[in-house]
Amino acid sequence: MTPKSLAILAVLTAAAVGTAIIEARNDQAGSAIADRGRVLIPDLVAKANGIGTITVTSGKTTTALTRVGDGFSDATGYPVKTETVRALVASLATLTVAEGKTDKPDRYADIGLADPDAAKGAATEIDVKTGDGASLANLYAGAKDLSVGGSRGGQYVRVGGEAKTYLVRGSVDLPSDRADWFDTRLVDVKPKDIVSARLINTAGTTIAFVKSGDSLALATPVEGKTPEQAKFTRLAYMFQGFDFEDVRKAGAAPAADAPSYRVETGDGLAVTMTALPPATDADKGWVRLAAEAVDPKSADAAKAIAAKVDGFEFRIKSTYADLFGWTVDDLVKPAQG
Repeated sequence: MTPKSLAILAVLTAAAVGTAIIEARNDQAGSAIADRGRVLIPDLVAKANGIGTITVTSGKTTTALTRVGDGFSDATGYPVKTETVRALVASLATLTVAEGKTDKPDRYADIGLADPDAAKGAATEIDVKTGDGASLANLYAGAKDLSVGGSRGGQYVRVGGEAKTYLVRGSVDLPSDRADWFDTRLVDVKPKDIVSARLINTAGTTIAFVKSGDSLALATPVEGKTPEQAKFTRLAYMFQGFDFEDVRKAGAAPAADAPSYRVETGDGLAVTMTALPPATDADKGWVRLAAEAVDPKSADAAKAIAAKVDGFEFRIKSTYADLFGWTVDDLVKPAQG
Protein backbone atom coordinates (compact mmCIF):
# COMPACT_ATOMS: atom_id res chain seq x y z
CA MET A 1 0.00 0.00 0.00
CA THR A 2 1.62 3.21 -1.16
CA PRO A 3 1.78 6.41 0.90
CA LYS A 4 -0.57 7.89 -1.72
CA SER A 5 -3.11 5.08 -1.25
CA LEU A 6 -2.98 5.51 2.51
CA ALA A 7 -3.49 9.24 2.06
CA ILE A 8 -6.54 8.48 -0.07
CA LEU A 9 -7.66 6.12 2.67
CA ALA A 10 -7.36 8.94 5.21
CA VAL A 11 -9.53 11.25 3.09
CA LEU A 12 -12.16 8.57 2.43
CA THR A 13 -12.16 7.49 6.05
CA ALA A 14 -12.51 11.06 7.28
CA ALA A 15 -15.60 11.42 5.09
CA ALA A 16 -16.96 8.13 6.41
CA VAL A 17 -16.35 9.23 10.00
CA GLY A 18 -18.28 12.41 9.32
CA THR A 19 -21.18 10.43 7.91
CA ALA A 20 -21.10 8.05 10.88
CA ILE A 21 -21.22 10.94 13.35
CA ILE A 22 -24.18 12.53 11.54
CA GLU A 23 -26.03 9.20 11.54
CA ALA A 24 -25.33 8.72 15.23
CA ARG A 25 -26.46 12.24 16.14
CA ASN A 26 -29.65 11.76 14.18
CA ASP A 27 -30.25 8.63 16.23
CA GLN A 28 -29.64 10.10 19.69
CA ALA A 29 -32.76 12.15 20.23
CA GLY A 30 -33.96 11.57 23.74
CA SER A 31 -30.82 9.63 24.62
CA ALA A 32 -29.20 10.10 27.99
CA ILE A 33 -25.91 8.64 26.79
CA ALA A 34 -23.35 11.44 26.89
CA ASP A 35 -20.80 10.09 24.41
CA ARG A 36 -23.10 8.65 21.78
CA GLY A 37 -21.64 9.44 18.37
CA ARG A 38 -18.07 9.76 19.67
CA VAL A 39 -15.46 8.33 17.31
CA LEU A 40 -13.95 5.39 19.17
CA ILE A 41 -10.42 5.68 17.72
CA PRO A 42 -10.19 9.38 16.79
CA ASP A 43 -6.50 9.57 15.84
CA LEU A 44 -6.41 6.68 13.38
CA VAL A 45 -7.44 8.72 10.32
CA ALA A 46 -4.71 11.32 10.76
CA LYS A 47 -2.05 8.69 11.46
CA ALA A 48 -3.00 6.14 8.79
CA ASN A 49 0.13 6.88 6.75
CA GLY A 50 2.26 5.81 9.71
CA ILE A 51 0.82 2.29 10.04
CA GLY A 52 3.68 -0.21 10.17
CA THR A 53 2.12 -3.39 11.53
CA ILE A 54 -1.34 -4.88 11.98
CA THR A 55 -1.78 -8.00 14.11
CA VAL A 56 -5.07 -9.89 14.24
CA THR A 57 -5.51 -12.62 16.86
CA SER A 58 -8.49 -14.95 16.86
CA GLY A 59 -8.31 -18.05 19.03
CA LYS A 60 -4.98 -19.75 18.37
CA THR A 61 -4.58 -18.04 14.99
CA THR A 62 -2.52 -14.87 14.60
CA THR A 63 -2.19 -12.97 11.36
CA ALA A 64 0.71 -10.53 11.48
CA LEU A 65 0.91 -7.94 8.70
CA THR A 66 4.01 -5.82 8.18
CA ARG A 67 4.56 -2.80 5.96
CA VAL A 68 6.99 -3.79 3.21
CA GLY A 69 7.81 -1.08 0.72
CA ASP A 70 4.58 0.02 -0.93
CA GLY A 71 2.40 -2.70 0.59
CA PHE A 72 1.82 -5.13 3.43
CA SER A 73 2.86 -8.77 3.73
CA ASP A 74 1.94 -11.43 6.24
CA ALA A 75 4.48 -13.35 8.34
CA THR A 76 5.36 -15.63 5.43
CA GLY A 77 6.37 -12.63 3.36
CA TYR A 78 3.48 -13.12 0.94
CA PRO A 79 1.75 -9.84 -0.02
CA VAL A 80 -1.79 -9.18 1.19
CA LYS A 81 -4.45 -7.33 -0.75
CA THR A 82 -4.31 -3.55 -0.46
CA GLU A 83 -8.09 -3.29 -0.49
CA THR A 84 -8.38 -5.70 2.44
CA VAL A 85 -6.01 -3.63 4.57
CA ARG A 86 -7.79 -0.47 3.51
CA ALA A 87 -11.19 -1.89 4.43
CA LEU A 88 -9.95 -3.01 7.86
CA VAL A 89 -8.38 0.33 8.74
CA ALA A 90 -11.38 2.28 7.46
CA SER A 91 -13.77 0.11 9.48
CA LEU A 92 -11.76 0.71 12.66
CA ALA A 93 -11.61 4.44 12.08
CA THR A 94 -15.36 4.79 11.49
CA LEU A 95 -16.59 3.04 14.63
CA THR A 96 -18.72 5.41 16.69
CA VAL A 97 -20.15 4.84 20.15
CA ALA A 98 -23.82 3.89 20.32
CA GLU A 99 -23.81 3.23 24.07
CA GLY A 100 -21.58 2.15 26.89
CA LYS A 101 -21.85 -1.39 28.19
CA THR A 102 -20.41 -3.44 31.04
CA ASP A 103 -17.02 -2.86 32.64
CA LYS A 104 -17.11 -6.20 34.46
CA PRO A 105 -14.66 -8.80 33.04
CA ASP A 106 -16.90 -11.67 34.11
CA ARG A 107 -19.51 -10.37 31.67
CA TYR A 108 -17.21 -10.03 28.68
CA ALA A 109 -17.88 -13.52 27.35
CA ASP A 110 -21.62 -12.77 27.16
CA ILE A 111 -20.98 -10.26 24.38
CA GLY A 112 -18.02 -12.01 22.77
CA LEU A 113 -15.35 -9.87 24.39
CA ALA A 114 -13.37 -12.37 26.46
CA ASP A 115 -9.66 -12.69 25.65
CA PRO A 116 -8.97 -14.27 22.23
CA ASP A 117 -7.80 -17.56 23.78
CA ALA A 118 -10.86 -17.93 26.02
CA ALA A 119 -12.88 -21.14 25.72
CA LYS A 120 -16.16 -19.20 25.54
CA GLY A 121 -17.10 -15.83 24.11
CA ALA A 122 -13.64 -15.07 22.74
CA ALA A 123 -13.03 -11.77 20.97
CA THR A 124 -10.81 -11.03 17.99
CA GLU A 125 -7.98 -8.67 18.91
CA ILE A 126 -6.76 -6.12 16.37
CA ASP A 127 -3.51 -4.32 17.18
CA VAL A 128 -2.28 -1.50 14.93
CA LYS A 129 1.16 0.03 15.43
CA THR A 130 3.53 2.41 13.70
CA GLY A 131 6.75 1.15 12.20
CA ASP A 132 8.47 2.21 15.42
CA GLY A 133 6.09 0.14 17.53
CA ALA A 134 3.92 2.97 18.87
CA SER A 135 0.30 1.96 19.37
CA LEU A 136 -2.29 3.44 17.00
CA ALA A 137 -5.19 1.17 17.92
CA ASN A 138 -5.78 -1.87 20.09
CA LEU A 139 -9.30 -3.18 19.92
CA TYR A 140 -11.20 -6.32 20.91
CA ALA A 141 -14.09 -7.03 18.54
CA GLY A 142 -16.94 -9.16 19.82
CA ALA A 143 -20.49 -10.13 18.93
CA LYS A 144 -22.41 -8.17 16.32
CA ASP A 145 -25.74 -6.53 17.05
CA LEU A 146 -28.01 -5.51 14.18
CA SER A 147 -30.39 -3.64 16.48
CA VAL A 148 -28.26 -0.50 16.55
CA GLY A 149 -29.94 0.76 13.39
CA GLY A 150 -28.82 1.78 9.96
CA SER A 151 -27.39 -0.39 7.21
CA ARG A 152 -24.07 -0.93 8.98
CA GLY A 153 -25.46 -2.48 12.16
CA GLY A 154 -23.25 -2.58 15.23
CA GLN A 155 -20.75 -4.59 17.26
CA TYR A 156 -19.61 -4.96 20.86
CA VAL A 157 -16.02 -3.82 21.39
CA ARG A 158 -13.55 -2.90 24.09
CA VAL A 159 -10.41 -0.85 23.81
CA GLY A 160 -7.21 -2.53 24.98
CA GLY A 161 -6.25 -1.46 28.49
CA GLU A 162 -9.77 -0.30 29.34
CA ALA A 163 -12.41 -2.17 31.31
CA LYS A 164 -15.36 -0.40 29.72
CA THR A 165 -17.08 -2.05 26.77
CA TYR A 166 -19.22 -0.42 24.10
CA LEU A 167 -21.83 -1.15 21.52
CA VAL A 168 -20.68 0.76 18.47
CA ARG A 169 -22.19 1.68 15.17
CA GLY A 170 -20.37 -0.15 12.40
CA SER A 171 -18.28 -3.29 12.67
CA VAL A 172 -14.70 -4.37 12.12
CA ASP A 173 -14.19 -5.51 8.52
CA LEU A 174 -12.06 -8.65 8.70
CA PRO A 175 -11.60 -11.51 6.21
CA SER A 176 -13.71 -14.55 7.02
CA ASP A 177 -10.73 -16.89 6.61
CA ARG A 178 -7.00 -16.70 6.04
CA ALA A 179 -7.12 -17.01 2.26
CA ASP A 180 -9.23 -13.85 2.01
CA TRP A 181 -6.23 -11.74 2.96
CA PHE A 182 -4.55 -12.63 -0.33
CA ASP A 183 -5.02 -12.50 -4.05
CA THR A 184 -5.21 -16.28 -4.28
CA ARG A 185 -5.34 -16.57 -8.07
CA LEU A 186 -1.96 -18.00 -9.12
CA VAL A 187 -2.51 -19.40 -12.59
CA ASP A 188 -5.18 -19.19 -15.27
CA VAL A 189 -4.54 -21.58 -18.15
CA LYS A 190 -7.54 -22.28 -20.37
CA PRO A 191 -8.14 -25.95 -21.32
CA LYS A 192 -8.38 -25.01 -25.02
CA ASP A 193 -4.80 -23.70 -24.89
CA ILE A 194 -3.23 -26.91 -23.52
CA VAL A 195 -1.47 -29.11 -26.07
CA SER A 196 0.07 -31.70 -23.74
CA ALA A 197 0.29 -32.72 -20.10
CA ARG A 198 2.21 -35.12 -17.90
CA LEU A 199 1.42 -36.68 -14.53
CA ILE A 200 4.02 -38.36 -12.33
CA ASN A 201 1.93 -40.10 -9.70
CA THR A 202 2.76 -41.16 -6.15
CA ALA A 203 3.92 -44.56 -7.42
CA GLY A 204 6.48 -42.87 -9.65
CA THR A 205 4.67 -43.76 -12.87
CA THR A 206 4.64 -41.18 -15.67
CA ILE A 207 1.36 -40.77 -17.56
CA ALA A 208 1.40 -38.65 -20.75
CA PHE A 209 -1.60 -36.80 -22.15
CA VAL A 210 -2.37 -35.12 -25.47
CA LYS A 211 -4.93 -32.55 -26.51
CA SER A 212 -8.41 -33.84 -27.28
CA GLY A 213 -10.73 -30.99 -28.21
CA ASP A 214 -10.93 -28.79 -25.11
CA SER A 215 -9.93 -31.71 -22.90
CA LEU A 216 -7.12 -34.27 -22.69
CA ALA A 217 -6.66 -37.91 -23.62
CA LEU A 218 -4.07 -40.57 -22.88
CA ALA A 219 -1.11 -40.32 -25.24
CA THR A 220 -1.16 -44.14 -25.29
CA PRO A 221 -4.78 -45.35 -25.25
CA VAL A 222 -5.61 -48.55 -23.37
CA GLU A 223 -7.12 -51.21 -25.63
CA GLY A 224 -10.63 -52.23 -24.66
CA LYS A 225 -11.01 -49.30 -22.28
CA THR A 226 -12.83 -45.98 -22.51
CA PRO A 227 -11.87 -42.77 -20.70
CA GLU A 228 -13.31 -41.74 -17.32
CA GLN A 229 -14.07 -38.42 -18.95
CA ALA A 230 -14.78 -36.53 -15.73
CA LYS A 231 -11.19 -37.08 -14.60
CA PHE A 232 -9.73 -35.96 -17.92
CA THR A 233 -11.87 -32.84 -17.65
CA ARG A 234 -10.48 -32.18 -14.16
CA LEU A 235 -6.94 -32.51 -15.51
CA ALA A 236 -7.68 -30.13 -18.38
CA TYR A 237 -9.28 -27.54 -16.09
CA MET A 238 -6.76 -27.90 -13.26
CA PHE A 239 -4.99 -24.60 -13.91
CA GLN A 240 -7.98 -22.57 -15.04
CA GLY A 241 -8.70 -20.17 -12.20
CA PHE A 242 -6.21 -21.94 -9.93
CA ASP A 243 -6.42 -20.57 -6.37
CA PHE A 244 -4.71 -21.48 -3.09
CA GLU A 245 -6.17 -21.89 0.40
CA ASP A 246 -3.02 -21.15 2.43
CA VAL A 247 0.57 -20.07 1.87
CA ARG A 248 3.90 -20.55 3.64
CA LYS A 249 7.57 -19.89 2.96
CA ALA A 250 9.26 -22.52 0.80
CA GLY A 251 11.25 -25.17 2.63
CA ALA A 252 13.65 -27.74 1.23
CA ALA A 253 13.27 -28.47 -2.46
CA PRO A 254 11.15 -31.55 -3.26
CA ALA A 255 12.84 -34.66 -4.63
CA ALA A 256 13.41 -34.77 -8.38
CA ASP A 257 10.98 -37.69 -8.67
CA ALA A 258 8.28 -36.14 -6.46
CA PRO A 259 4.70 -36.44 -7.72
CA SER A 260 3.95 -33.64 -10.17
CA TYR A 261 1.53 -32.46 -12.82
CA ARG A 262 2.68 -30.37 -15.79
CA VAL A 263 0.79 -28.78 -18.67
CA GLU A 264 2.14 -27.03 -21.74
CA THR A 265 0.25 -24.58 -23.92
CA GLY A 266 0.46 -23.94 -27.63
CA ASP A 267 2.23 -20.66 -26.87
CA GLY A 268 4.98 -22.51 -25.05
CA LEU A 269 4.01 -21.81 -21.44
CA ALA A 270 4.67 -24.75 -19.12
CA VAL A 271 3.21 -24.83 -15.61
CA THR A 272 4.24 -27.52 -13.11
CA MET A 273 2.65 -28.32 -9.75
CA THR A 274 4.75 -30.54 -7.47
CA ALA A 275 3.34 -32.30 -4.40
CA LEU A 276 5.18 -31.90 -1.09
CA PRO A 277 5.42 -34.83 1.34
CA PRO A 278 3.18 -34.23 4.38
CA ALA A 279 4.73 -34.39 7.84
CA THR A 280 1.31 -35.36 9.26
CA ASP A 281 -2.15 -36.14 7.89
CA ALA A 282 -3.14 -32.55 8.72
CA ASP A 283 -0.25 -31.34 6.57
CA LYS A 284 -1.54 -32.74 3.29
CA GLY A 285 -2.25 -30.72 0.18
CA TRP A 286 0.85 -28.51 0.00
CA VAL A 287 2.47 -27.96 -3.39
CA ARG A 288 5.09 -25.93 -5.21
CA LEU A 289 4.35 -24.25 -8.51
CA ALA A 290 6.74 -23.27 -11.27
CA ALA A 291 6.32 -21.65 -14.67
CA GLU A 292 8.64 -21.94 -17.64
CA ALA A 293 8.68 -20.31 -21.07
CA VAL A 294 9.37 -23.19 -23.44
CA ASP A 295 8.86 -20.65 -26.21
CA PRO A 296 10.20 -17.07 -25.79
CA LYS A 297 6.80 -15.60 -26.65
CA SER A 298 5.52 -16.88 -23.29
CA ALA A 299 8.34 -15.26 -21.32
CA ASP A 300 6.13 -12.49 -19.89
CA ALA A 301 3.41 -14.94 -18.83
CA ALA A 302 5.96 -17.21 -17.13
CA LYS A 303 7.57 -14.24 -15.39
CA ALA A 304 4.19 -13.05 -14.07
CA ILE A 305 3.43 -16.46 -12.56
CA ALA A 306 6.94 -16.75 -11.12
CA ALA A 307 6.49 -13.40 -9.36
CA LYS A 308 3.55 -14.88 -7.47
CA VAL A 309 4.89 -18.34 -6.65
CA ASP A 310 8.68 -18.25 -6.31
CA GLY A 311 9.84 -18.77 -2.73
CA PHE A 312 6.46 -20.01 -1.48
CA GLU A 313 4.43 -23.18 -1.04
CA PHE A 314 0.67 -23.36 -1.26
CA ARG A 315 -2.08 -25.49 0.20
CA ILE A 316 -4.64 -26.45 -2.43
CA LYS A 317 -8.07 -28.02 -2.35
CA SER A 318 -8.10 -31.72 -1.56
CA THR A 319 -9.88 -32.36 -4.87
CA TYR A 320 -6.84 -30.89 -6.63
CA ALA A 321 -4.35 -32.94 -4.63
CA ASP A 322 -6.18 -36.23 -5.26
CA LEU A 323 -4.90 -36.43 -8.82
CA PHE A 324 -1.35 -37.24 -7.68
CA GLY A 325 -2.58 -40.70 -6.70
CA TRP A 326 -4.25 -41.45 -10.02
CA THR A 327 -3.04 -44.39 -12.10
CA VAL A 328 -3.93 -45.31 -15.67
CA ASP A 329 -6.48 -47.76 -14.29
CA ASP A 330 -8.18 -44.89 -12.47
CA LEU A 331 -8.49 -42.97 -15.72
CA VAL A 332 -10.25 -45.62 -17.76
CA LYS A 333 -13.17 -48.02 -17.51
CA PRO A 334 -14.25 -51.10 -19.52
CA ALA A 335 -15.66 -50.23 -22.92
CA GLN A 336 -19.39 -50.86 -23.26
CA GLY A 337 -20.50 -53.48 -25.76
